[in-house]
Amino acid sequence: SPSPLHAAIGPHRRLAFARAPLSDLKAVKDAAGGTVNDVVLAVVAGALRGWLHARGLRADGVELRACVPVSTHPVQHDGRLGNQLAQAVAPLPVGEADPVARLHQVTAAMEGLKDSHGAVGAQQIAATEDLAPPTILARASRLDFASSAYDLLVTNIPGPQQPLYLLGRRLTGLYPVSFLSDRRALAVAAMSYDGAVAFGLIGDLDAMPDVEVVADELGIALDELLLATTGRRRQRERAGPR
Repeated sequence: SPSPLHAAIGPHRRLAFARAPLSDLKAVKDAAGGTVNDVVLAVVAGALRGWLHARGLRADGVELRACVPVSTHPVQHDGRLGNQLAQAVAPLPVGEADPVARLHQVTAAMEGLKDSHGAVGAQQIAATEDLAPPTILARASRLDFASSAYDLLVTNIPGPQQPLYLLGRRLTGLYPVSFLSDRRALAVAAMSYDGAVAFGLIGDLDAMPDVEVVADELGIALDELLLATTGRRRQRERAGPR
């Protein structure tokens, strides 16, 4: 059946935001294995499962695919990336009801991508001197997204973990906004900053009138994953920009 995220894209957009403590994603990673990026992808998969249920659509047995920008060469000795970003396609096991099994499937798939393509993880990309977080999004926007082999773009960019200031005023949050490629109605960007992970969701105005539902389901999916792996519940964060 056709993906519910494939639709004609118009000129207008909807935005939604979510936020969570970075420590909660790290706690899941420490308890279940994998990386923080794997946890982000598993949370997105869980959110899309909840979104499908909210639309009255079947989720069991459904697997969506995320296009994830990566670097295919390691960081050079002078701190620069060896080449431009490339795109990798990672499965999102939306049809898996168990949140831990969902994470393990994502982790196994991402390990396979790294082994087969030499992909560098988000943490190593962000550690380079020539790619600040906005630059990563800018370079990702120039990739060729003509392929029909994925359903949505998901980017995860580790940002600075110390507070930033401008004219004496503290920056309280960074909320990334990605872009929509041809006939994809939704894109999700995540960025960590000063102990929190902020999610920015962009959707087509007409095809995604319920993009806020996906944002809400991100928190629900993380709640489920944190409880299943650590036995504790998530610390509540503000749902959007202040």
